[in-house]
Amino acid sequence: MKNYLVLILICLCQQLFAQDTNNQLTATIIGSGSPKFNTERSGPAVLISYKDTNILIDMGNGTQANLNKLNLKVKDLDGLLFTHHHLDHNEEFAPIFIQSLLGRNKIIIAGPKQTTSIIDNILESYEEDIEYRLSKSGRRLSNVKASFIAKNLTGNTPLNIGDIKITYTAVNHTIETLAYRFDAGGESIVISGDLTYSQSLPILANNADYLIMDSGGAIELGKNRNTTRNNKNRSNTKTKEKAHVNLKESSLMAKEANVKNLVLTHFNFTNVDEENTTAEIRKNYVGTVLYAKDLMVLPLVKDIHNHNGISHSHNNEHLPEIKNSTKEKLPLQSEVSITEDKKNDVRIIKSNAIPNHTVGQFPTKGNPNTITEQNKEYSIDLTPTLANKITYVYDLGIDKGRPSYVFGVAINGVKFEPSANEYFRNVESNEPNYEWTLEPLSDEVNLGEDYNNAHVQPNGEYHYHGTPTGLVANFDNNKMSLVGWAADGYPMYYKMGYADPMDANSGVIQLKSSYILKRGERPGDGISAPNGTYSGKYVRDYEYQNDYGDLDECNGRTGVTPEFPNGTYYYVVSDEFPSASRCFMGTPSNDFKIGGGRKQQTVQGQNKPQQRQQSSQNQGGKKSPNFSDMLKKMDSNNDGKISISEAKGNLKQNFQNRDKNKDGYITQDEMTRRN
Repeated sequence: MKNYLVLILICLCQQLFAQDTNNQLTATIIGSGSPKFNTERSGPAVLISYKDTNILIDMGNGTQANLNKLNLKVKDLDGLLFTHHHLDHNEEFAPIFIQSLLGRNKIIIAGPKQTTSIIDNILESYEEDIEYRLSKSGRRLSNVKASFIAKNLTGNTPLNIGDIKITYTAVNHTIETLAYRFDAGGESIVISGDLTYSQSLPILANNADYLIMDSGGAIELGKNRNTTRNNKNRSNTKTKEKAHVNLKESSLMAKEANVKNLVLTHFNFTNVDEENTTAEIRKNYVGTVLYAKDLMVLPLVKDIHNHNGISHSHNNEHLPEIKNSTKEKLPLQSEVSITEDKKNDVRIIKSNAIPNHTVGQFPTKGNPNTITEQNKEYSIDLTPTLANKITYVYDLGIDKGRPSYVFGVAINGVKFEPSANEYFRNVESNEPNYEWTLEPLSDEVNLGEDYNNAHVQPNGEYHYHGTPTGLVANFDNNKMSLVGWAADGYPMYYKMGYADPMDANSGVIQLKSSYILKRGERPGDGISAPNGTYSGKYVRDYEYQNDYGDLDECNGRTGVTPEFPNGTYYYVVSDEFPSASRCFMGTPSNDFKIGGGRKQQTVQGQNKPQQRQQSSQNQGGKKSPNFSDMLKKMDSNNDGKISISEAKGNLKQNFQNRDKNKDGYITQDEMTRRN
């Protein structure tokens, strides 16, 4: 009953954020975009809140719509601040200001020079309209002018709004621009506005909890960009003609200020290559790097979840403990062997499940389990073939249900288990809704993962939910790198692949997933099923869009690889959703089955867990192909055998294994499975 009440309270707090008393200084990213219109990112705006005080900094396009999503009304605002007077930061000031006049609330408006003249121009331009609307309540414009205070900020005299102390400083930009610091309740948040390198900013932001800064220099996902050259060309930190910082400048200012968290915002594109952007920032700054999204709340608020049916939350924990970003060397040694049993056509992986890299702190508040050695052994197909039906990791489909399979195992012997046995729970009954599985890699879900996107199960087994950061840290992005083996026997590679899938000389590119975040609102009622905007919190928030990226529904494709020069189907572990795949194109080994006994859904409906049938098959467990049919389809020169140039599909993928005498041809005798 106690957990149930806590759940209700937290849900209400999140939905009625602007109306509740907030005893912690917070910043809500109202808009994380730029002058370029973007349906995913509104124009720049940040809401600072403490107790019953709300201050809006900048008012870009979409500000009012996002305030409405927070149930925050203009009458609830106590301050409107400008960093500078560029249109993309001021677009919605006029309607917000006029609404404040009509709403009888008192408000402070401040910013750099021209702030008061902008207000005067609005009053003059819309005087007739404002007078008409005020007349409906028996008021006049002259009566309501006393309801606001307007200031052009000069010098360095602090400003107080409610219990929030506001200090500010001028920073370098194309026009006069201010950065603001907000202090309350022992916490501090700094907003830079647009800028280039400014010596004044680290002084203002000294030891701040959060520095929200212009994202200049951030790298767009999927774009080839020489960031080193870019930073070199823009390394003159005293140049004022530039409009925005580069990554070297922003990281230097964050380092000099000794801030705990650097938050990049004001993006002119939707998807950020967080890995490569962070790598550039790490050359100077070692604190936490966050990437703003519309309606992100800082400090990050984590939802209630459960381990083994025990519900709890981490709302009052310190962020570094939640993120588990420490790096500790385990006293245990990684032990793994991967061998091929060609007689039985299996690859055997034996492991103690101890990673060969540093890990986060375990136990920790987000994950109370200690890493211990395991005794794991997996057998997978040595020469896998594509199945007629897709098998899903979840028992209800690609994006819902309880976990049925571990997806695979990394080359260091640690398993990939992308699914989470955690769900939306009915607000009234606390029953799980298996249609809405929580996405472990979402910023809104905290399972106590470390920097490797991994955590520890109650039995002590360490496992990956997504990109194994420590394992791939030294991988060469100029080549394809094997990262593991899937349960169906196909290889797994880390994010890079050949530009032409069948040409190893075509150069490597970062392969793009074909999953996108759905737009709009979830269909639920908020009680039995989740409502709200699709945000990536649930697996079902994503959908597969054919031909959107380079990869198929199971995050894989067919092509040549360093280990399979004649081609194979392979999976890709991507940094974006779904990271490790949520389905199999082949037949998964029962060694990776979770629980057992549940039916697996496939593309064509429900089918029983894949079993190797003995009838019509030989001792190897796979049905012998009809060689006569294969000759009709592939033997173009009618010589009664199939060359590598004639082979197609699965036969081409497995040509080397089938060609027993290595003469470059496959005969009917060679199509018999090994005994």
